[in-house]
Amino acid sequence: MHTFSKILATAALLAFQTLEAGAQSSTESQNTSTASTELEGDQFNEAKAANNPLVRVFTLKGADTTTVSMQFSFVPFVGTNGTNSGNVINDVSFNFLGGYSAGTRAFEMAGLFNINRGDMTGVQLAGLFNQVGGKVDGVQLAGLFNSNLHTVRGVQLAGLTNFTTGTVDGVQLAGLANFSPKSVKGVQISGLANFSGKDLEGSQIAGLANFTAHDVRGSQVGSFNYARKVDGFQLGIINYADSMSGVPVGLISFVRSGYQTVEISANEVLPMNLALRTGKREFYNILFAGIRPELNEQPTWAFGYGVGTSPKLGRNVFLNIEASSEQLSKGRVEALNLVNRLYVGADVQLSKKLAVFAGPTLNLRVFDDSFAGHPELFTYANPQIRNENIYPEDISSQWWWGFRAGFRIF
Repeated sequence: MHTFSKILATAALLAFQTLEAGAQSSTESQNTSTASTELEGDQFNEAKAANNPLVRVFTLKGADTTTVSMQFSFVPFVGTNGTNSGNVINDVSFNFLGGYSAGTRAFEMAGLFNINRGDMTGVQLAGLFNQVGGKVDGVQLAGLFNSNLHTVRGVQLAGLTNFTTGTVDGVQLAGLANFSPKSVKGVQISGLANFSGKDLEGSQIAGLANFTAHDVRGSQVGSFNYARKVDGFQLGIINYADSMSGVPVGLISFVRSGYQTVEISANEVLPMNLALRTGKREFYNILFAGIRPELNEQPTWAFGYGVGTSPKLGRNVFLNIEASSEQLSKGRVEALNLVNRLYVGADVQLSKKLAVFAGPTLNLRVFDDSFAGHPELFTYANPQIRNENIYPEDISSQWWWGFRAGFRIF
């Protein structure tokens, strides 16, 4: 175990060198700029090359980068390329535990890890991780993670995470998360989260969250989806976008430039109802609650959820088609007593911030008939119960025609 720990420590040190070289590049480029005022011709070109961060990444002091068709190694510096491993670009590379090279041009495989100081073209396979300091053009497959300090064009597959500091043009598939601080063109799929620091053209699919800092042309599917502008759709429990040309579908969808209203209404069961609509007129979510005060008794109240659509009929007139379900109770919620509604009505905008609406409802009540404490349905209206059915497991249902009317504040 002590030997294995040393191997992993060496791998971590080598992987860090690519990061360290990038951090030093800014200071060294300033030194080159100062030196350029004192050097001319060949002297200036040599000095500039010596301070080029790419040159420093690919070469070790006193050595040139070379290319070999094939190499074998046990661990870094213990193999056919010897201590010059960091200066060699391999066409094909086989590493028993881990490998370290200036780059790969066709194929690389390791039991534990692969570390390339420069570009990787082709296929790279590792039991634990792949670290590339340059571009990836091909396929990376690792048991834990793939890390790349430049662009990716191709496929990254990892048991845990895929990480790149450049753009992605292809597919990232990970058990936990995919990360790119720049644009993604293709697909990100993960068990937990996907992140794109700029634009997304394609799809993000995650078990928990998808985040795109700028624009999405395509789709986001996850429990939580976030984007600035969406040209496509979002599907999740919670969706957020500043603007959207498509439709968000979820339990709660908020489009900043979309459709948000606060509604105050009455129906045949409850005289006072408050609802919040959010989403787009093409498809929106409804959260609502209502109450009916009772003299010398606990109030009758309800809470529920619904969805709807509101196509435009005229200049200031919209059609509302909504389906909702609410639990009706007196005091505590003790037994099933659902009132399910289908509403079709007209919405007339009186001004930019105010609208009135009204329309009929078709109501289906499903309740536990073994419970004697259900509130009375109607106290100030008297609609006719059309039908009542009894089912096994103490469940009954009844339906009637009703109404809903009120006003909305935008």
